[in-house]
Amino acid sequence: MVIMGLGNPGPRYERTRHNVGYHVTDFIMQEPPVRFRRRLFKSYLHSSIPGETDRRSLLMVRFTGFMNRSGEIIPALMHRYGVTAEDIIVIVDNMDLQPGVCRLKKGGGNAGHNGLKSLIRYMGDGAFYRLYIGIGRPSPGIDVVDYVLGEPGGTEALDITKTCLRAAASIKELAYKPFTEVMEELNRREP
Repeated sequence: MVIMGLGNPGPRYERTRHNVGYHVTDFIMQEPPVRFRRRLFKSYLHSSIPGETDRRSLLMVRFTGFMNRSGEIIPALMHRYGVTAEDIIVIVDNMDLQPGVCRLKKGGGNAGHNGLKSLIRYMGDGAFYRLYIGIGRPSPGIDVVDYVLGEPGGTEALDITKTCLRAAASIKELAYKPFTEVMEELNRREP
């Protein structure tokens, strides 16, 4: 399976709500420790967590450009690794879920999310899996862009970090558990 965490590159965006996809992939790669590598002349980083005899391997991918252009690497990934949309899990922020909540689902629209719009455009449909990490909605009077590109603080930051850790643990379970089982367990668990 290809696990693609969405985010924006660079220190300016590193701790923002919009980069929770990057955070989840970072947690997945902590143990056993693996690092991203760049394919020559490619605009993405990748790292594989190899499967054993009875396990499926997981390929972690991070686009090196901005989130709203994430789909640009999809044709190359699909060709190189022989995967279809149904082999891809995209990890992305979701304002309709409160911090501390995450949901794994198959297919759907773009929900106004520019990263998802780009992926759907390049895949031709929305049949890929999405792991939504809740970031909540901004308070009245706060601009949506400022909110998603802002850094959470206090208990909100703690809730988002706990959710990212829980999501990372669930993704790692996909190496040896059926997808539906992992999805049901993750979606039923609350913080």
